[in-house]
Amino acid sequence: MDSSGAEDPSDVRVELKVAGQETAYDRLRMALEIQSEGIRRLYPPRQVQSVYLDSHFGRALEENLAGVSHREKRRFRWYGTESTEVVGKLELKVRENTLGWKRIVAVDRPMRVAGADRTGFVRALAAGVPLAWRDGLSGLEPTQWISYRREYLATADLAVRLTIDRQLRTWDQRPRLRLGDDPMSENRGPRIFILELKCAPAALHIAEGIVRRLPWPVGRCSKFVLASDPTHGPVPSLEPL
Repeated sequence: MDSSGAEDPSDVRVELKVAGQETAYDRLRMALEIQSEGIRRLYPPRQVQSVYLDSHFGRALEENLAGVSHREKRRFRWYGTESTEVVGKLELKVRENTLGWKRIVAVDRPMRVAGADRTGFVRALAAGVPLAWRDGLSGLEPTQWISYRREYLATADLAVRLTIDRQLRTWDQRPRLRLGDDPMSENRGPRIFILELKCAPAALHIAEGIVRRLPWPVGRCSKFVLASDPTHGPVPSLEPL
């Protein structure tokens, strides 16, 4: 940790993602349970919610779609189903070619999300984090609100950690004056699961061995892109026969 409470950015990891139709979830769990690496539950599942921030002209989105080698995105993340006075963290997610890492800092006050004025939301975030983090928020605004249920798994030796995300729901915040997650404005995207494997570069061969034995291919699957630009976002693999 550095003086701002952020994770050390030298703690890099490789990420592999697999996406498929949510109806194949039981088959996915069965396929993971028979893996020789002894995959088991690490923590109880929980609800994850994030408000992603981007520039007015969508710089983070465009860099992702273009496959820019070094790219960053920021999000406010919290856990649970509440959306009015929530305790969360500001995250900076960095991608450098095939490697990624996160820096995280706690927001020192409860945040109002639902019903918050979009510019006021960013000002409140900036007021709740150390000074070193505030410049990174300049010129950003809320763009996507994303919610899903996450399961946490790991190989027996903890060399590879896995998450399974499903029950994905997204709300586009770009046309709104105030943030909201009302049912009428929910994006009607595909019902999918996203399996993500995370490990140190030295353990990549273990993660690759796991995904080779799954009936779904590895691919790019950004929830942020799927919510922001579904026509150019990833297409989840169909359930194998």
